[in-house]
Amino acid sequence: MRYAISLVVFLLVFIFFLDFASIKYLDSTSQKIDSLLSQVEDHIKSGDWEKAKDWVKKAESEWKKIDRKWALLVEHREIDEIEINMEKLKSFVESKNRDHSMAQLKTVKMLLKHVPENEKPSFENIF
Repeated sequence: MRYAISLVVFLLVFIFFLDFASIKYLDSTSQKIDSLLSQVEDHIKSGDWEKAKDWVKKAESEWKKIDRKWALLVEHREIDEIEINMEKLKSFVESKNRDHSMAQLKTVKMLLKHVPENEKPSFENIF
């Protein structure tokens, strides 16, 4: 019986640690991509489309590095939404459409912030 209680406590601590680590990872990687997208935003506002394209490519490259890891932690639907909207952003930046680029950029940034917030344990998420 004593071993069973120890095992249960160990498993609870381990699950808590994994949850904390995964939330920390989601938060840090989303902030990293968000900072790259802020560079895109600055270049769109200044009308420097070539630099905006370069920064979109950097953000996309960074996203490709982490999307498989995110797939282990979050719903695939949310990852698909981010990928679809990143492609739309890339397309709008390539066509030099300022209004659509800015709207799509805001959508991608919102989705990237939403995922870590949604994964954090809260009363709303539990019940």
